[in-house]
Parts: sequence; C-alpha cells; structure tokens
Amino acid sequence: MGAPVVIGVGNEYRHDDGFGVAVVAELAFRAAHDDRLAGVRLRVNDGEPTRMLDAWSGAGLAVVVDVAPGQDGQIGRWQEVTLPDGLRPDPAAASGHGIGLNATIALAQALDCMPQRLVVLVTFGGCFQVGAGLSAPVAAAIDPVADRICTLVTGS
Repeated sequence: MGAPVVIGVGNEYRHDDGFGVAVVAELAFRAAHDDRLAGVRLRVNDGEPTRMLDAWSGAGLAVVVDVAPGQDGQIGRWQEVTLPDGLRPDPAAASGHGIGLNATIALAQALDCMPQRLVVLVTFGGCFQVGAGLSAPVAAAIDPVADRICTLVTGS
C-alpha cells in the first residue's frame, strides 16, 4: 500500500472548524525538521466526500483530523476512533460537517476505495461562527493530536 496520508478536515474561517487545517500546518512544520515524516502526504479537505476519497486513495494508513460540536466540558478534548472494515463511528462524534464521515465511508466501501487502515481523530469545538482563530481549548489540542499522528504514521 501507499504512503500514509493525514487529512485535516475543516474551514479555517469558521473558528474551531479550522482545527484539522491547523493540525496539518503543524505537521508540515514538523516535517521540515523531522525526516521520519518525509513520506507522509498532508492534505486539507472541506469534508466533501469525493475529495476525501481522492485524498486517501491508495493509502496504507489514512488519518482524518476533524472537529465536532461539543458541550462545555468537552471543548478541546479529543478522541481516537480506528475503523476496521464494517465499523463506523457515531456520526455526532465523527464530524461537524453536513454530509459526515459515515456517508463518506459508505461511499468508499461501495467503490472499494477504503484505505487499508483509517484512524479518525476528533476534537470537540464550541465556536463555529464566521471568523478566524481557534478557541483556546481547541488550540491547546493541536500539539497532542499532532504528537499522536506522528506516532501513528512513523510507528514511534
């Protein structure tokens, strides 16, 4: 299978929805200083299913980073969901986007274009209005999520 891919889903002009974009930017910065990340493909996606399928096509490992609406005590917390064949995450916990990751996974399965392994890292956000900049709790999750992705894609 092909090189690992990390897909940051979101819109950086809708506050916390820009989390996936921010994580990919952090990984791009790290890749400039860490040769272990040299073969990792980094992509940004707005959540549109066919672009998502194109981004993870041929990947041995695809890591999707997204944000979902959370309650006050959840903001900035994140969770990891690994998706073996046939397992789908709860839609509320997998994406903050209209179509959702479940529909994208179903389409990928129907078209036989799932990555070998799919890991979804979801952070809970609270501010999705128009404007730039992440809320402080969501911004604080960038480094730990990026650290986890580095472990996933490099095995160390």
